[in-house]
Parts: sequence; structure tokens; C-alpha cells
Amino acid sequence: MRIIACHKKRLSYIGGILIFFILVFAVGPAILRSMFPTPHLGFVEKYARDNRIKATMVYAVIKAESGFRSSVVSPKGAVGLMQITEPTGEWIASELGVHGFTADALTDPELNIMFGCWYLSYLLKRFNGNSELALAAYNAGEGTVNRWLDSGAIEWKDSRIISLPYKETEQYLVRVNRIYFVYKTLYPELD
Repeated sequence: MRIIACHKKRLSYIGGILIFFILVFAVGPAILRSMFPTPHLGFVEKYARDNRIKATMVYAVIKAESGFRSSVVSPKGAVGLMQITEPTGEWIASELGVHGFTADALTDPELNIMFGCWYLSYLLKRFNGNSELALAAYNAGEGTVNRWLDSGAIEWKDSRIISLPYKETEQYLVRVNRIYFVYKTLYPELD
């Protein structure tokens, strides 16, 4: 009798583990997709495609920058989903021929995504397609990253940045790359 009870417990335990793994694999992606959503998908796909960048990278930047809050304003005055400052927004508006630009317009998801995608594409071109440098410049500014490059202040391992003079930018780069990996994994069709 004792052997049968022990065997039933073991089967119950194994069954529980099996059910757990089935749930993880079946429900896990749904839970992860809820944690890493794709709001404003039409705008992200359009402006990512127009600027020849990956929608998954755009989502990584949006999640890291604003957590998908379109009206958020940072302590440094960056506004909206992709956290664009007023001077950068004015410059992008002039480059894109957008008339009547105001900083308040940066809370509009479409305009913010349009500007953010263009700016990210611009930085990728400026840094010869190096996404590490482009993302660092998105956070710290193009001029700052150029100074780091000129002075040799960036530490590399192969083609990956391992250390930057600004810890905030270094942490930002790590965070965006992690989020980007998750988006690429969950949404391969957007990559």
C-alpha cells in the first residue's frame, strides 16, 4: 500500500511539473506579449519602414524611454513616446519640412513616432549602421558620442560597447538592448 501511495505522489508531482511547463510554453508568450506590447503598431510599422529601421528597435526605444506614455515629460524636457526634446523636435521638423511645430505636438503619438524613427535612422547613418553608437547618441546626444569616440573614452569588446563615460547612457544601452532582444524574439515578423 505504501509503495502505491508513494508512486501516486510521484506521478502527481511529475504531472504537476508537466502541467507547469505546458502552461509556461502555452501561456508564457501571451504574458510576455502583455508585458511587451505593440501599441500604435500602424505608425511604428509605417515610420520604421519609411526610415529603413526595425520596428522592434523602435518599440525597444519607446518602452525604455516612456513606457508607452505619450504625454510623459522627462526632467530634462524630453516629451512623448520617444522622448524628444523641443530643440531636437524643432530641428527634425525643419529637416522633414513640418510647419507650425510646437513642443506640445510631441505628445501626439504619430508625430512623435515619425520624428523618433527619423532621428534614430539619422543616427544610424551618422554612425555607419552601428546600433550601439546610435542608441548611445539617442540618449546622450550625437556630439557627446562623437567626443567620446575622438577621445577614445568608449571601451569595446569586439563590436559591443562595454563601458561609456556616462553611467546613465551605459545603463540605457544595456536596457534598450535587452528590451530589443525580447521584442525580436516575441515579434519576429516586425524585425
